[in-house]
Amino acid sequence: MKFLSKNAFVALLMSVVVTAATGCAPTDVARPAGERGPDAKGAAPAPAEATDYSPKLVENRLVYEQDKPDTVVHLYMTITRDNVTAEKPMTWAELNRITNATENNDSRKMNVIIQEGTEQGPENGLFGYEESHPNASIKIRGKSTLKAPQKAYKIELFENAGYWLDQRTINLIKHSYDFTRLRNKLSFDYMKMIPHMTSLRTQFVHLHVKDLTAPNANANAAFEDYGLYTQIEQPNKSFLRMHGLDRYGNLYKASNFEFFRYPDKLKTKDDPAFDKAMFETVLESKGWDDHSKLLRMLDDVNDLSKDFDEVFEQHFDRDNFLTWMAVNILMDNIDTNSQNFLLYSPLNSEKWFFLPWDYDGAWGFFESPMQDHGRRSPWMRGIHNYWGSELQNRFFKNPRNVEQLVAKVRELSAIINPEQSRSMIEKYKPIVYSYVSREPDIRYLPGPLADYDKELERIIQLPVENERKFQESLQVPMPFYLDQVRKENGKLVFHWGTSYDLQGDELTYHVQIAKEPSFAHPLYDKKGLKETSISLDEFGKGRFFWRVTVTDAKGHEMTAFDDYYDEDGNVYHGMREFYID
Repeated sequence: MKFLSKNAFVALLMSVVVTAATGCAPTDVARPAGERGPDAKGAAPAPAEATDYSPKLVENRLVYEQDKPDTVVHLYMTITRDNVTAEKPMTWAELNRITNATENNDSRKMNVIIQEGTEQGPENGLFGYEESHPNASIKIRGKSTLKAPQKAYKIELFENAGYWLDQRTINLIKHSYDFTRLRNKLSFDYMKMIPHMTSLRTQFVHLHVKDLTAPNANANAAFEDYGLYTQIEQPNKSFLRMHGLDRYGNLYKASNFEFFRYPDKLKTKDDPAFDKAMFETVLESKGWDDHSKLLRMLDDVNDLSKDFDEVFEQHFDRDNFLTWMAVNILMDNIDTNSQNFLLYSPLNSEKWFFLPWDYDGAWGFFESPMQDHGRRSPWMRGIHNYWGSELQNRFFKNPRNVEQLVAKVRELSAIINPEQSRSMIEKYKPIVYSYVSREPDIRYLPGPLADYDKELERIIQLPVENERKFQESLQVPMPFYLDQVRKENGKLVFHWGTSYDLQGDELTYHVQIAKEPSFAHPLYDKKGLKETSISLDEFGKGRFFWRVTVTDAKGHEMTAFDDYYDEDGNVYHGMREFYID
């Protein structure tokens, strides 16, 4: 294994690299796609040979021509009385009381009338004005936000209702935990400017609701003000078509996916053991549902006997992957290591592309007002954040690939920078502030309104800080996992994963064991270990904690991936608990 020398590595970080071609593989020859549809039986045509068609990710950006970032659309939603039946006595209040994913299934959908209008009400000539019967269904959306007092909604227009802004699915996102309520909007508007990447259409929406399922509901009553939402385009087959991509291609949304093979969950549809619900705990299929190409890619990524650079060039587009990584680094979207991204592959290609999804946790979210700043683990930055993924773990063990990522971060900093962020935020702020400073949104704003301008200014300056911290992080050893403590031959065996250092520095481990997570009084404390396991006599009965820290020859330290949360919700990084009975 070749490593970067100290002098070469420092020179790399200090140099100004602005040319994208510096670290790119030879450009694939893109042949015309000639989009092919299903045959008469509805089946997709058989894929061509893997090397026949190797496209680059080129989006039709005319789709954004109608976007108006400095406008608000008024949507009026009526929850119709027909939802309350003897078979399904569902009310709007009951739907909004859902707080966990188990309850939030399609059986909880409700019928609604969706209309577009102005501040005064639904407007003649706009979408849904003449509707008096349901033209859509609605359900609660999200995962962590299910517990938020202000819900996010997914609205699906009925087939005979037509399209709203060329879309049939309307995602209304509240961004309940985002103090600024504009992180996603800022991110997706940035994506429109970035080569080798797609974006999602967005629109500020003022939502008004009339609930006819409430007791004593009056059809002539006024609509209730639900405040500001951001509508974010749904990634699906229609998305692929509208953005000039292959609508017959594969499209997956990562649920809990780190590029392992997951043989018990990921299977082809013709496998007798295929379980759609199990499959979607890892990846949600949003496009063509032939999963054989996905499994071929994962087989190769996890085959340690194969040269990984050859595997990568066969299955991934280098510019797109490095761009996606660099965007996440500059925007500090750390919640993209196993979720919140899309994988897309055209029908007649073995190439996979990363597409963005969900950036409300970006732009220094964990350091924003009312957030517990200590909840961010030391490894949640740069390459470290992705080291648990088999793809990134193998890719960045090649020093040249690390060089290319540094170059891509520097290249994209010419787009994602404080000047550009300020220009964009100045367009959003008059709209967003007018809503977050009044009811109902101010009641649930996760931070003092007096700090709003300060938070926007912090976001504006973040790309420079994020690039600097990324470069610093490259000197630090990689995180690893702690195994379960086990008993062997009357001894306690502690084993942990091997760390990795990009410069090839010698690594040693510091192991501690204690009765309390603060480690104020350690029962075992040993530094300078080079092995990755120890055997010890038992410490008696009860609950114990153990942690391991890795240090390189220059004194840079890193914890394990593992975190421990106590009964009060306090987090302790790099440790696990274990019991001796």
